Amino acid sequence: MSLVLRLFLPVVITIAAYLFYIKQQQYQQVEQQPLKSNPQYNPLLNDSNMSASALSLLKVAAPAKATATMIIVHGLGDSGQGWTFLSDAFHQMPDFQHINFIFPNAPTKPLSVAGGQLVPQWFDIYEFGNPNAKSDVTGFFNTVNQIKDLVKKEVENGIPAERVLIGGFSQGAAISLATTATLDTRIAGCLSLSGFCPVRDAVKEKKSDVNKDTPIFHGHGDMDTVIPIDYAHKTRDFYQSLGFKVDFHEYIGMGHSTSNEEFADIIQFVKKVLPSN
Repeated sequence: MSLVLRLFLPVVITIAAYLFYIKQQQYQQVEQQPLKSNPQYNPLLNDSNMSASALSLLKVAAPAKATATMIIVHGLGDSGQGWTFLSDAFHQMPDFQHINFIFPNAPTKPLSVAGGQLVPQWFDIYEFGNPNAKSDVTGFFNTVNQIKDLVKKEVENGIPAERVLIGGFSQGAAISLATTATLDTRIAGCLSLSGFCPVRDAVKEKKSDVNKDTPIFHGHGDMDTVIPIDYAHKTRDFYQSLGFKVDFHEYIGMGHSTSNEEFADIIQFVKKVLPSN
């Protein structure tokens, strides 16, 4: 690594981690504050059964020739736009000029844990932080299938599935883990940030062996009050029991957000699974 890059990389990490922290503070407010209802909600227009072609998303093209893609799935109450700082940060570094970024947007639907208030969500939640709570299996796997369709679409666009990374935060991480575990094509890797698995029995039933050797990065803070660290451990143990290679990183003092240390680890993980050559 050149001297210039060694000096510049900590700055990029710090800026990106700070933006990540701000986003997660906003995210946690979704769970702590009342949300406005929308009497114009129409379940037919916000159906989670919609195909990937109908899924709203943002795509940030690689600055150079694209040979890989990262699909980043946001968390509850957020949007794809809220995560474009990741592509901004990665595209400032020479090792990642070849990566496209895709940021899908969750549909807005009533959230049970919030009394039916309308929230962008990938699946319904009935109770926060409880691994044994009631789960929205149908909504969860509707979203998993949408992400699988995005992978297929990238293949149609000339990016091999083995050069696609699926990642996400919180709800998005839960979707990313389950998608990786049930895909019938091998991908480059999975990036789970503050993730969990609310549908363990269903994932076990639907699991595929194709990605058992696919690298999975799972980062979690020991001070997370939204998805407690015990739930993260249970999720790690569950996927490992199915034979998946979960590389678990526990960050001391980190809540439901990220840190400079985690972001530095993410950079190294992506560099390993999506090299430029």
